[in-house]
Amino acid sequence: MRWLVKQSLAGLLSRIGVAIAAASLLFAPVVLAAEMKDLTQNIPRGYFGEFRWDGDKTLQNVVVTFDSVTALKGDKVEALGCGAYEIDRRVTKIKVRMLVRLSDLQVEIFEASPEGNSLFETGGSHRGTLSKDFQQIEAQWVTTAGGQKGRLHLHASSSLTCAPAAST
Repeated sequence: MRWLVKQSLAGLLSRIGVAIAAASLLFAPVVLAAEMKDLTQNIPRGYFGEFRWDGDKTLQNVVVTFDSVTALKGDKVEALGCGAYEIDRRVTKIKVRMLVRLSDLQVEIFEASPEGNSLFETGGSHRGTLSKDFQQIEAQWVTTAGGQKGRLHLHASSSLTCAPAAST
């Protein structure tokens, strides 16, 4: 008799476990979709801050604005826009593409098409994190060819344009 009760209890617990697992699979896409919508709607469209190459005392003012934010397949979001770096009153404008992984808010920022400085480095990317409240980006630039590194610190702002940070 005890054996029958143990078997029945084991079977019941097994079915409950399967039901919980199935329910979590059903609700996971709903949760992901809600988080994705939150990120795409609420990520600030502008950031300002600074960049500095490792070992260099020169501080560069940075502005980045995003014209579009789109959910991609999986758990990634893509933000496209422009940016500007200002150093010693010289401005370099760039195109910016940022990928955000929703699961851990890891970011990768790519820069392209520099205007204003032919020596501006675009061969690499910034990799780092977006804060949980979407208000800060902390990232490290690594140059693909030489491995040169630098740090990017950005803070959200609601009214920016692709102009130098010193003039906004």
